[in-house]
Amino acid sequence: MSLIADWLVRQAPAWLTGPPTRPLTPAQRRALHAILRCRTPALGGHVYRCGACDDADFAYHSCHHRACPRCGGAGTAAWTARQTARQTARQTARLLPVPYFLATCTLPEELRPIVAARPELLHALFFREAAKALQTIAAIPRHLGADGARQRGDGRASGATRSEAQGEKRGRPRSGRRDEQLGMVGVLPTWGRQLQLHPHLHFIIPGGGLAPDGTWRQAKRSDWLLPGDAVAAVVRAGMDEALRHAAPELHAQVPARCWREGWWVHWLSAGTGENVVKYLARYVHRTAISDERILAATNESVTFRYTNTATQARKECTLTADDGARQRGEGEARSEAEGEANGCPHGGRGAEQFMRRYLSHVPPPSQHRVRYFGWMHPAAKARRLKVETLLAVVIVVRAKAAEPPPWHLCCRHCGEFALVKTCNLPRGPPTCALRQSA
Repeated sequence: MSLIADWLVRQAPAWLTGPPTRPLTPAQRRALHAILRCRTPALGGHVYRCGACDDADFAYHSCHHRACPRCGGAGTAAWTARQTARQTARQTARLLPVPYFLATCTLPEELRPIVAARPELLHALFFREAAKALQTIAAIPRHLGADGARQRGDGRASGATRSEAQGEKRGRPRSGRRDEQLGMVGVLPTWGRQLQLHPHLHFIIPGGGLAPDGTWRQAKRSDWLLPGDAVAAVVRAGMDEALRHAAPELHAQVPARCWREGWWVHWLSAGTGENVVKYLARYVHRTAISDERILAATNESVTFRYTNTATQARKECTLTADDGARQRGEGEARSEAEGEANGCPHGGRGAEQFMRRYLSHVPPPSQHRVRYFGWMHPAAKARRLKVETLLAVVIVVRAKAAEPPPWHLCCRHCGEFALVKTCNLPRGPPTCALRQSA
């Protein structure tokens, strides 16, 4: 059983049929309808019979919605396996024998209301400009591959470095264009520790790049890849120009101070990359909060646990009717005014505030929360194979390992994996038909 899913099921009918003071987007309505029908007779199911103890069992279908707390576990495990190893007879490690880095790009607080108004546009621009900024700074020889330029005897390398460095400080992309060097996997979480609106990007980046001449350029240090301030400057300039061109009316609402400060790119050494893949897997197919963090959930208030970013202290946040939000724990508590500025309006019951924060992270339709760039893009298999060849990745040919039996075929009565499907349970009418009949 899922504590947060059961709480959402109790609250969802009042929100779906509530007054206009609770406006919902079509995506949020679809999410609530999916959570209400998930693993219920409305979605149908299967009837099983155990071959060991001859007991009958049944299982209802899941909704597989990205905002559903019950779903996503199998998808998370499958994504983690795909990033760490290829599940074929040609067992080649997906993680390369190079140091990995985790880059985190954040937006200023002044842009968060704009993101809440047009998430499908701002998320796409943020993905594109952040990836472009990383490729731009990586292509400068003095940051990645300066040794390779000097070895080729390129007399223009030092002059190009000085001019590119001057433009880099001003946030301007370099002139000219080179082939993409970095391979990256980007993940977009939109929530903070207290479920406030906090869109940011995580990039998993191998420590090196594919040079235009087809050689591999290793990162100079195992604990540093690119300067964060230079990348942030290019992201800021790119977002300014892209938003001005795509939505001038939204760009006019952004304060001028936003384009001068509040842009950060944080780098973290990730070792072999396996731990950071497991860390980001929770954002791929899971929702904003898990059952492990929920301490209490009633119709009047919700209490959940979080970790303070500055002090790393464990705290508790209680959303109540009188004060909107109350934090308990070590260190100073964040004010509710800051949460409101981050896109979390307050007022009303604490349970209502929790529902608003939860629904604010329902992704727009057709939005990809994970994107691949450079030679790690699915369409760049030839470049990926070239990188593996340059790094002398060992290819071990072995027979495919026997897969464990599916967990849903385990009999809950005797514990044996002997369930056999005997028939299907019919699916209920769609939600729109139920509303018309009512």
